[in-house]
Amino acid sequence: MQAQYSITIKFDKANNTYRLNDSISGQVTINFTDPNQKRLEIQSLKWRSEGAISCQNKESHKELQRIMSNSNPQLLHLNQGEFTKEKYILQEKNTFQFKYQLTPYGDSRILETYVGVYIAIAYEIQVDLILSNGISVRNSTPFYVQCVGIDKMGQQINFKEFQQKSDQFLITPDRLLGSQTIQNKQGAKFKIHGVIDSSICQFLEGFNGYINVDECESEIRTIDLQMIRVEKLENKQGNILEATEIQLIQIVDGNITRGIQVPFNMIFPKFFSCCNLQFKEYSVDFEVNLVVIMYDGFKITLNFPIQIIRK
Repeated sequence: MQAQYSITIKFDKANNTYRLNDSISGQVTINFTDPNQKRLEIQSLKWRSEGAISCQNKESHKELQRIMSNSNPQLLHLNQGEFTKEKYILQEKNTFQFKYQLTPYGDSRILETYVGVYIAIAYEIQVDLILSNGISVRNSTPFYVQCVGIDKMGQQINFKEFQQKSDQFLITPDRLLGSQTIQNKQGAKFKIHGVIDSSICQFLEGFNGYINVDECESEIRTIDLQMIRVEKLENKQGNILEATEIQLIQIVDGNITRGIQVPFNMIFPKFFSCCNLQFKEYSVDFEVNLVVIMYDGFKITLNFPIQIIRK
């Protein structure tokens, strides 16, 4: 029976999550399925660590196909090396170490791991084993990157001077005059106020604040927080803007007693959200909608553009 081989990649860090200039280390094991085989003759055993930002799902959007037809994944990080120059791998010495630094490629910069509709940012390490007969064995494993202390333009945030500022809001018919919801119901009478802790949000702390319904003639069915992700791809050929709901949480169920302060906390979803970014033709921003829905179908929406950062 012909022997088969596989590659196992294991990072030293349990969560496979790294930051700019961190050392990435781990082990690669070449697995022999034939216990009687003592050694394996090879041509090469190499590794390659790569990170890139790319446009995905182009086939589902004709305009996106046109705009990004000549766009290829843009490298953010690249490092590579060779495990051994020996021509044989012994079964009792089949584990190899790797260690390198997470640094940007060329004039690019390290961006946070992100999975969107049309934009994706991903990092992985790939190992290639080429046997003496020319047959190749390959395996790859993703790792994750967090960007700490960087604003959406890639500039370093000075946290000593950085201050989060709370914002008060007030919702009345007069303040929303001209919106479609008010025009559909001229006699609407309501007053809702509240506070958001800050429109600049630390990733692990989420979006926080409180809401207080002072008065509302209609019976309230629900009050929700809706998180919206806004992806934009723009170049000389045009631009595409895609707004997607990535999270919806209910903070009030039913006709809440008037004058009660209701706190809220929205935790940001991992991978489907990230620190706001703008890089070449790609940008990702976020908004939170406060949505009040009445039993008669009347809906009030207040929009908060937010900036997500990590500390």
